[in-house]
Amino acid sequence: MKQLLIDCVGERIFTALAHSGKPVEFFIEPRELRGGSQVGFIFVGRIKTILPGQFAFVDIGAKKNAFINLPTGHGLKAGQSILVQVQKDAAGTKGMYLTLDISVKGRFAVLEYNGVKGPTVGISRKITDEKESRRLRKIVWKVLPPEFSAIVRTNAVGLSAEEITAEIAQLHEKFSEITAHAEFIRPPAQLFPAQQNTLLSTNLLSDIISSDLDEIIIHAPEDDFAELKKELCDFLPALVPKILQQPLNLKKQAKAAIQKEVRLPCGGYITVEQTEACAVIDVNTGSNAGNIDYATTVLETNLEAAEIIAHQLRLRNLSGIIIVDFIDMPKEHDKAALLTKLEAEIKKDRIKTETAGFIGLGMILLTRKKTRKPLAEELRVES
Repeated sequence: MKQLLIDCVGERIFTALAHSGKPVEFFIEPRELRGGSQVGFIFVGRIKTILPGQFAFVDIGAKKNAFINLPTGHGLKAGQSILVQVQKDAAGTKGMYLTLDISVKGRFAVLEYNGVKGPTVGISRKITDEKESRRLRKIVWKVLPPEFSAIVRTNAVGLSAEEITAEIAQLHEKFSEITAHAEFIRPPAQLFPAQQNTLLSTNLLSDIISSDLDEIIIHAPEDDFAELKKELCDFLPALVPKILQQPLNLKKQAKAAIQKEVRLPCGGYITVEQTEACAVIDVNTGSNAGNIDYATTVLETNLEAAEIIAHQLRLRNLSGIIIVDFIDMPKEHDKAALLTKLEAEIKKDRIKTETAGFIGLGMILLTRKKTRKPLAEELRVES
């Protein structure tokens, strides 16, 4: 059973995607959305400094200047205004990371201004049915506005051409409104989202709301429950009969999710340590003595660990470089089985994660795209 859990008590809203009550992904947002994740926000900024190597600092009205990697031959100068979109939130001593590639996201597609580069239509890597992929690509190509590219999202599977066409038109209209507004506003200024008077952010809704949710459980005071129910149903009317009001304690579950040690069903365990540079996960046999031989025990432990590790990446929102130190196995077919298992489990993640394979002994190198702050960092802010 796929569930969405929302715990709206106190100054922050805890949200989790869950399978049969077990969270697989956490989101934490302040009740006042200003101060939460700003990935996807669009600003008119002012260039403060252009550094050698095409890097520039941009004032978008945040406490720290954001930075951007400008294209070769950009022709921009310090003091000029610039239309930008947040690609990564601020982290540590670094300000937000920006991009000039402006896109608007819907439930079924992402529309991006492409200029002279020429139009393209991409399909989510999670859409594996080739026939459906071709059908969706054909629909979008027919209605794609000039100078735009599109990425078809997983939620588009099975939809009619009319539904997809309508969203592409809405996204194009939204983009046109944003760029038109940019011509008449003094930087630095936020253009999108234009107002923040909702409890849940538009980015969060578009990322996690889908028709395949079996139920939505909300824990909130009556006024907030009514507001959350309205926001969810305005976004996707089919959710109305799936919304329930029940007690939750997602904050407690989130804190439990970042414990250093995680036990495996076989008796082994993994440890997770996160630094500013990378995350390191170590696999141990623990109390798993095994019933046959040591090699079989190690393989069993490693395979269980692969499943748990893929879950922990999502749960903790680990990103960047991740080094997993599995228990070393001398047999090549055991290593191949482990790598196949890990890659299969990672494919369940909606965030792009790549496997570089074994880098020595039992170590495997992963890279996971950074979209939000890690859960541990969010909870430090909370406390």
